[in-house]
Amino acid sequence: MQSLVAINPNKKDAFDYTELGTVQFGQEEVLVGLIDLEKPNFDPEEEKNREHVLVKVRAFSCNYRDKALLVENYSSIQRTDRLFVPFGSEFSAEIVAVGSAVSDFQVGDIVMSDCAYPYSGREGVMPGVATNFASMGWLRLHKNKLIKKPGTLSDSEAACFSLGAQTASGMIRRSGILEQGGTPLVLSSRSNTSLFIIQQLLARGITPVCLSTSEWTEKEQQAIQPSRVESVKAALENFRNDTGKEAVTHVFDPFYDMNIGYGLYFLQHGGTYITCGIRDQHPKLSQETPKDAEATVRGALEMSIVKNVSIMGNCLGSREDLEGAIQLQDATDRKIILDQEYEVKDGVDFVQRSFFDSTRFGKCVLVYA
Repeated sequence: MQSLVAINPNKKDAFDYTELGTVQFGQEEVLVGLIDLEKPNFDPEEEKNREHVLVKVRAFSCNYRDKALLVENYSSIQRTDRLFVPFGSEFSAEIVAVGSAVSDFQVGDIVMSDCAYPYSGREGVMPGVATNFASMGWLRLHKNKLIKKPGTLSDSEAACFSLGAQTASGMIRRSGILEQGGTPLVLSSRSNTSLFIIQQLLARGITPVCLSTSEWTEKEQQAIQPSRVESVKAALENFRNDTGKEAVTHVFDPFYDMNIGYGLYFLQHGGTYITCGIRDQHPKLSQETPKDAEATVRGALEMSIVKNVSIMGNCLGSREDLEGAIQLQDATDRKIILDQEYEVKDGVDFVQRSFFDSTRFGKCVLVYA
């Protein structure tokens, strides 16, 4: 199969590949190309394979974290003899071989990743994302890192579901809003994780207030109705004028280094602020970090004391969170928000839009099958 990878520029004359072009990652220019990969050998009886499966990726997508990982891995391979590096952390795939101790799956099953954290469900199996190299096309994975694709999801939808849905489900559960009720505020509401949070809250009958620094089209706003989208600037003005002081009880934030000041400002006394990540994850991608970022975070922490709020960090979610997200998705008519699907020949456009196009709305998916 043809697989999309980043090519080591120092080794580009050492092997055969199809060059697609380059994408600028801050100061790093990444060469993108296609390579041909044969099905790897997989002996079901071999001890190391007994609890593993071999899958062939049908579609994959990238998450925000993959941008920093790709930059770091690309910089690293240029100091080695490695020819290329794959990327991407979500996928849908067909099982093509199973280990002798695997009874949960069989050849032909269509699966997607299980990013369960902090426990994988099996001692010795790392928790978290199933792979950082989904674009490789062929993946050997432990059975605990997979879950069967529900029939309600297409291959493309499944390829961008697990990480966002599992994280959103975990954040909503841990925030306490399902037991306490209240008015949630979702920051950076255009981000993929925030879109999953919004959709899951709506599916549970909770309507969040959504703040964004980006412009939304009417069609995009319709995708999250009856929630409303408000600009951060307008929300601050209304709050100061006492015209928009809703009792915000819970704040959901995907980028604390960017938003915690706003989150704590809007949050009521005794409220809960929960975050799952940071925006600036790599020095080469942090040129736009505000000079007062550290002071802003410090000021927000001071405000948290004055307001008696709870600040929670969240990494991914449990297996039960993913299963709950699937059940919720099956029971609702709310659609997974996809931006665009791409063929392998359009790999550069896929990478560019996935990581750098501010008009992207939802996940981009590259389709292999």
